[in-house]
Amino acid sequence: MPNWEYAILTRMSAGLDTKWHVNRVFKHAETELPTEITEARFTKYNEQFDKLHAAKVFPILPAVLNSLGADGWELIDDMNTGMTGGEGLVFKRPTAGGAKKAAARPKKKSRR
Repeated sequence: MPNWEYAILTRMSAGLDTKWHVNRVFKHAETELPTEITEARFTKYNEQFDKLHAAKVFPILPAVLNSLGADGWELIDDMNTGMTGGEGLVFKRPTAGGAKKAAARPKKKSRR
C-alpha cells in the first residue's frame, strides 16, 4: 500500500487576479512578525506561481494545476480555509519511500 504526501493549494485573493500558493507555512510569535518557513520543495512552486501571476495573463489556475499534475499531484478535494477568498484545493501523491517500503515487506505465506 503506498504512503501519501499532501499539499494544499490556497487562493489568496478573489476574481481574475488570484494568487495561488502551495503549502505556505509561517512561524509566528507574539513579539515578531510572521516569518515564512515553507519547505524548499514547495517554495519552488510558489516562485513559479508568482511569475505566472506577474505576467498578468489570467486566469493562471489552469497553468498552476498543470504544473502540479506534471509532478504527480492529484486533486482530491476542495476546502474552505476560513479566510475571505481563501479557498484551498487538496492534492496528494504517493511518496517515493512508500512504494519502496511496501516492496521491501515480506509477503505473508498463505495457509491452506
